[in-house]
Amino acid sequence: MWRSLHVPPEELRCDVTLVCGQSFRWKPLGANTWRGVVGSYVVTLHQTERDVLYHCIPDADITSLLRDYFHLHIPLAPLYQQWQRADDRFARVAPAFPGLRVLRTDPVECLFSFLCSSANNIARITRMVNNLCARYGQPLAEVDGVVYHRFPSVDALAQASEEELFALGFGYRARVLVRAARELAERGEEWLFRLREVSYEEAHHALTTLPGVGHKIADCVCLFSLDKPQAIPVDTHVWQIARRDYLPELNGRSLTERVYWQVGDFFRARFGDYAGWAHNVLFAAELSAFRKRVMYSDQSKLTSAPQ
Repeated sequence: MWRSLHVPPEELRCDVTLVCGQSFRWKPLGANTWRGVVGSYVVTLHQTERDVLYHCIPDADITSLLRDYFHLHIPLAPLYQQWQRADDRFARVAPAFPGLRVLRTDPVECLFSFLCSSANNIARITRMVNNLCARYGQPLAEVDGVVYHRFPSVDALAQASEEELFALGFGYRARVLVRAARELAERGEEWLFRLREVSYEEAHHALTTLPGVGHKIADCVCLFSLDKPQAIPVDTHVWQIARRDYLPELNGRSLTERVYWQVGDFFRARFGDYAGWAHNVLFAAELSAFRKRVMYSDQSKLTSAPQ
């Protein structure tokens, strides 16, 4: 049974939001349709010209869950207008990315997904996250011959060994994941969720006390799961954007801790309270997968609703 999220394309476009490196659990099925896992549900999304429809296994009305997942209580169009007035670069790339929202993912999933991101690309991170779920996550359902799993609990990850993760293709990241999982298991999973209730600065600092979590990963978790829309993850793409388009005086300098905060503070001053959301659009414009989209600002034609 298909249900409606009651959201127009200018407020949510799945073709950019689901595949720009915020979450690694969505797979395109063709014809403006994607399938992934949100919590304990296998969810299929279909974008039409006027709405996003969904169905899930097990069948249930999870509209409120998905509206929370997509932050749909926050109007996006006014933010785009604000950012376009504030910044010429944003105004140039924004037409290529209508409806690009920041997700509100599960903090455990977000943390361990981004621990896989060191010196990595989206396709490889996706494979690693899928391997992690298949090995340690609870099976949810088999759909079209594919078994979907819930993201593993902290306790399940804490039982993993470096050897198992190395065999799954995690390389040097295996040790970091195991250490972080065991440390978080000692603190309790609720420790991570409570960071949604504290300031951005406090949450960021707390995350960096976990093994393997530096400033960039901490900001990814703050932005994509802990309700900190001002967080600016400064990775190689954002570092390039900053030096090329905004802070040329940083050319020739290293990305030290002081410079990291200088870049983030610049974006926060330029774009305001939701600077991390604006940064996400600028980040997407740097990805090779969206290069033609940026060149032509061509919004793909949307199909009618599935029957």
